[in-house]
Amino acid sequence: MEALQKFLNKYTYHSFKKGETILLKGERPDAVHVIESGLVKTYGITVDRCERLVSIDCKHEDFPIGFTLGLTQKAQYFHEAFTSCMVRMVPRADYADYLNQNAESMYARQVRVTSLLLSTLSRVEALEQPTAGGKIAHTLLYMASRVGVVLRPYNTQLKIAITQQEIANALGISRETTNTELKKLERMNLVSHSRKSYILQLDELRAYVNSWS
Repeated sequence: MEALQKFLNKYTYHSFKKGETILLKGERPDAVHVIESGLVKTYGITVDRCERLVSIDCKHEDFPIGFTLGLTQKAQYFHEAFTSCMVRMVPRADYADYLNQNAESMYARQVRVTSLLLSTLSRVEALEQPTAGGKIAHTLLYMASRVGVVLRPYNTQLKIAITQQEIANALGISRETTNTELKKLERMNLVSHSRKSYILQLDELRAYVNSWS
């Protein structure tokens, strides 16, 4: 996407450290936020003050969702740096004009939005699972689909640093339960991890997930 990057280079950027807030829910953005590097976490907060993951957003994705095309005027969720990241700030009119005049970039954005939709539907399915183990297995597959790196056939290693507490927060379960269920997946040789790096046996994990359907 050289054309998109050339366009983005004209605009200022902000760097954010992991865990730093980028936008608050209800905030009116000054511009479209386009991720140039790193990952951004989109999440909500429940009435009992618990964090709930909505999505993990990647390079060249823009947020807040809907703001780019004028469907919303305020951020519908909280946006936070999931890793250290750099975000370009592009005036909405400029970005919309660029997309209207560049069919390739518009198509690429449509592909990204469709990918996000499919991943979000996977997240919904994960939350609907009746057991903690099912929720965790689905969530790991979701993360692999968004930010996984293929190591070799049928293996995917997540290229993000993620803790058991972050997985627990995303699902609304305790860290202790998360630890117990991850150990079960390890004993089944579906998942292995070293510190914060997770390796998934994708075919086997998908078969395990499908067995719950």
